[in-house]
This record gives sequence, C-alpha cells and structure tokens, in this order.
Amino acid sequence: MPQVLSSPGTLLLIDDDEVTLRLLKVNLERGGYALELTRTGAEGLAYARQNSPDLILTDALLPDMEGLQVCQQLLQSSQTRHIPIILMSSRGGREVVAALDAGADDYLIKPLDYTQVTARVRAHIRRAQLKPAMNPLTGLPGNLIIDHEIRRLATPGHALFAVLYADFNQFKAYNDVYGFPAGDEAIRLLAKVLTEAVSEMGNPTDFVGHVGGDDFVVITTPDHGDAIAQRVIADFDRAAPRLYNPGDRRRGYLMAKDRQGLMKKLPLLGVAIAIVHNQHHPISSHWEIGELGAELKRFAKASGGSAYVKDQRRV
Repeated sequence: MPQVLSSPGTLLLIDDDEVTLRLLKVNLERGGYALELTRTGAEGLAYARQNSPDLILTDALLPDMEGLQVCQQLLQSSQTRHIPIILMSSRGGREVVAALDAGADDYLIKPLDYTQVTARVRAHIRRAQLKPAMNPLTGLPGNLIIDHEIRRLATPGHALFAVLYADFNQFKAYNDVYGFPAGDEAIRLLAKVLTEAVSEMGNPTDFVGHVGGDDFVVITTPDHGDAIAQRVIADFDRAAPRLYNPGDRRRGYLMAKDRQGLMKKLPLLGVAIAIVHNQHHPISSHWEIGELGAELKRFAKASGGSAYVKDQRRV
C-alpha cells in the first residue's frame, strides 16, 4: 500500500501543563514529528485554522475552555473537521463517551504511556493520510492505490494475475432520465456486487478498487477471473430492476435523447467487464494492462447489455 505522505507529519499540542508538553514533545519528536505547542484552546484553534496540522492532541481542561469545546469547534469548521483529534484527561468513564461524541477520535488517560501515545498518533495519521486515496462514494480504494497496484503487477517476476475492468453499459442514458443521485445509487450497487463476488468467488488477497464514476478494477488470478465476472453479471442483472420505476421495468427499455437530440429506445443498465491476464503471454508494463483493458471493454460494450470479454491471445 503506498504512503500518501513521505514525512510523519506536524502535530499540534494544546495543554497548559509544562511537564506534559515537554514530555510529549521529547517523545513525539523521536518519532520524527514536527511539534507546535499552544497553551490555550483559543491559541490552538487559531493555529489549526491557519496551518491545518496532521493531528491535534488536546487536554480536556484548558485555562479558557474545555477540551470538548475545542473538539466541537474543530468539527464545525470545514477547515479543520478532517484533522484527527486525541483528547487527554485524568478522568475516564463518561468523559470518554462525551469526548468521542464531541468529535474526538481517541481518548488517552493521564498519566500518559508515551509509547502508546506515539503508536496511537502514528495509527491515526496513517488512516487520515489514506482517506484522500479512497473513493468517497463507495469507500473503495481510489486512483492512487489502484495505480500502485497495477504498476506492481507489471514488475519482473510477478506471479500470474487477472485484472477485471468493469463499468456500465447505457449509464449516460440512465443518468439523463433518472438524475445523478440515482446514478450514484447504481454505482454503489455495482460496488456492492463486485465486492461480494470477489469475496465469495475470489482469493482472500484479491483487490477491488473504484477509479471514479462507474469505473471499477478488480485484481485477482486467472483461475478466478471468469467466475467473478459471471457472478457480477448475474447478481447485478438480478438486482438492477429496483433501480427503475415500474413502467420502465415492464417495458424493459428507456426513452432518452441520443447525441443528436432524437428520442430513442435505449436498453436498461448492464455491466461490461474486460479481463486482462498474463496466463498465456507476458505483460511488460502497466500501460499495456490499461490499453488491453480499454480494447476488450469496447467489445464487451458492443452487446448493449451485460457481458464480459476475456483476452484470448496465446503466445
């Protein structure tokens, strides 16, 4: 999995206890983090809004406000709501629940175990760094991670692989008739069908990614590619009718304008899948994988409905 950031990150510490600040600074700087120290909630909030640190550690009781208020204000601002927050306190119990409800991502009880503090900081920053690499609509790995995985396949000596490229047939017509929110619902349905098919028909280490729009990628092995594609098509075609109103379901087609503005009968949504693999011939680059996938998918789309096409070339 690629690291999104190359450096550990910058941390904001908010605490008026000099001993705690000094010990946190010493221990976290050993982990390579840059530290900014503030002693009041107002100072900490001002710094966070201007500089967007990678993580914030704040005490629960500050001279000017409670740590819960700091969490709430950070969560309310679009500039800071993405920043992980760890609240520190000498009290547990209901305080923990209140802190998490207020927007804190974690809660540490004083006296602090500084080894644990560093480990938790590292874990929260790692997760936060990966969020931009995930597709927000489906929660699946996005372009950054997909590109890394595809490039890895083309390295010399890599084992046998199969890459499935999947998207919709007739998606533009569906969006034109039903609108983008319905289109998003169709994309989420395809994501669900893909992940379930891979879970049940593939290998434990198989990969499912969402490039964007209605484009998805599955990485598996050649012996599982056909079964996954067949399962995806069967499951999607079974579930797809619920995406339509009763009239369109009965007719089995949509009425929509083509690119010339003329009304035309168009088929219902289908899934087009291309399978690229290296079982019978070597593939030397990630560019070749992508080009083969695009070519094969054109053939899959020619059917107008749900279909998959597999590379049949042999050396």
